[in-house]
Amino acid sequence: MDDSQEGNISISKGGNEFQKYSPSWVDRFTDWVGQLPGQSWSYYLGLGLLLFTLQAIVLWLEGSFPSSRIDFAHVFLAAAIPYMLALIHYFDHRASTTLVKMLPAMKTSEIENNALKYQLTTLPARPTLLAGLVGFSCNFLLEMISGEPYQLEALGVFPISVILFRSIYMILWWIFGTLLYHTFHQLRLIDRIYTKHTHINLFRMNSLYAFSNLTALTAGCMALLPIGFLVANPWATWNDPVVFGTVLAVQIIALATFIWPQWGVHRLQVTEKEHLLEQANQRFEAMIVELHQKVDEGKIEGAMDFNLTFSSLQTEIKAIETVPTWPWQPETLRLLISALALPLGVWLLQLILGSIFGS
Repeated sequence: MDDSQEGNISISKGGNEFQKYSPSWVDRFTDWVGQLPGQSWSYYLGLGLLLFTLQAIVLWLEGSFPSSRIDFAHVFLAAAIPYMLALIHYFDHRASTTLVKMLPAMKTSEIENNALKYQLTTLPARPTLLAGLVGFSCNFLLEMISGEPYQLEALGVFPISVILFRSIYMILWWIFGTLLYHTFHQLRLIDRIYTKHTHINLFRMNSLYAFSNLTALTAGCMALLPIGFLVANPWATWNDPVVFGTVLAVQIIALATFIWPQWGVHRLQVTEKEHLLEQANQRFEAMIVELHQKVDEGKIEGAMDFNLTFSSLQTEIKAIETVPTWPWQPETLRLLISALALPLGVWLLQLILGSIFGS
């Protein structure tokens, strides 16, 4: 089922209408946070501190704190959930402002813009629940493949703390599934905006860069998740196919996050570039035919004008040939590649430090 049809509500204005669907639980949550006084990021930070404090309290009640060491694994468990919720909140806000920047390059009405804004910033309810359930199930699937559960015994000593850490970890996977669906939903709409609602003008590219910056930011932030996992799990090694496969899958998803919505508009830009080159070459050919005709007839008047026209057409052709057909700036791609390579660097650093201090 197309998620845009789930829970439709018809909104009409001036004879036009678009379909709204019921918002998901995560949209209701982020909307509630957005209405609270102060900066939204402070509440996500507060949630992380609350989760961390809850872990410390449970360890203290069990009598294993402060003798039980609080390491980065506890921080990761406390930070990952608010981090992903904050990303969803921020990406929705960023998508809304980015759409406004795209308007000069779009061929849409006000009602269509309102529909696109709603869809960009709102997930449908039932598919979002299903995505969370899939993410939740992936936790157990990976444990079945690896043959052992997530090593929470390294964090908790007694059953209560282990249950708490286990619960936080399973919620983390639920939110991760929601984040992946949010990314898919938003990128599919960006691809639709590029290919269905955008007027392609190779000489006015600034508007097209807006969404490429958003997709690069989405990919980069997603690529940071494996870093926290690697640092929080010192037992994770390259030899573990589950760990390696999971980290690699996240990096591939992050890369696809950036490439996918750009691919459609890239093809349209290539087509437009070929069209412009064909027109310029046809004019150049027509000038050559006319020149040959005048030479054959012995008419050499206006030779300077012909020379100027030839030079102008050659300059035009060269200018069109140098126009890029990917809607991103070079520095955006460099930053993304650096973010994708960062988990590998962190892991290699762990191996080096382990070999030095372990010997």
